[in-house]
Amino acid sequence: MAEPKWLKDMNPEDYLKEDFDCKGKGKYTVSGIENDDPEWLDKAAKKVNAAEGDDYVKLDCGLMTVNQLNWMLRNTFGELTFVDENNQFLWYNRPQDPNYKMKAKRVPAQVGDTMGQIHPDIRDVIPNAKKVVHALRTKEGGHDDVYMPVPTGNLKELVLHYYKRVEDEEGNYRGIYEWVQDLYPFVKYFCETTGQKLVVDPDATTGATYRRNSDPDAKTGASTKAEAAKMEEKPKVEEKPDTTTGASEH
Repeated sequence: MAEPKWLKDMNPEDYLKEDFDCKGKGKYTVSGIENDDPEWLDKAAKKVNAAEGDDYVKLDCGLMTVNQLNWMLRNTFGELTFVDENNQFLWYNRPQDPNYKMKAKRVPAQVGDTMGQIHPDIRDVIPNAKKVVHALRTKEGGHDDVYMPVPTGNLKELVLHYYKRVEDEEGNYRGIYEWVQDLYPFVKYFCETTGQKLVVDPDATTGATYRRNSDPDAKTGASTKAEAAKMEEKPKVEEKPDTTTGASEH
């Protein structure tokens, strides 16, 4: 993933201390059940007498049944997950279509797992995940969200992992929700609707790394900062004077 500079500059001695084994306890932690128990959800729900089915839930600006909440969230655009302040994975919006291939794959049996259990211990996956969690826990540099675009080898696909700090009414850290989605359909729809198009900006100072990693025909990346700066390219929106769509926008 392409992490922002402020995140890249964080001190490893700080963020590597993040407990990804859930040894602590959050405000709403359900104790007494093994985190990696594939039946964690059912056992935890039974232990706390959780609302379900046609039970009503009073929200801050609404009243819905558990079924209605599930239906709405399962049909929400993009993939959502929630991890609490104890770094325990508690929820994701399981796709309505069982054949849908998730961009950030999750399965029901993972609910209740620790962050250490749901992340593969290969390369820098866990250290990088700890960095994001710690940054949002401490509001590093005043930031309460992190944008992580993922090169996919296709310049007509921009898979974004967006992480947002979740707070209670007093501003206390209560966890993180993640939203994963390919942004290109939004951009394509915007251009088609307004009669505009994407073009390369030769004067851009960002984007070279992403384009280099996303272009299957690209050569090896630049070895110096000067070369990288020369390769920097960023798509920008430019009006099409001869367009036959979006006339009312002009």
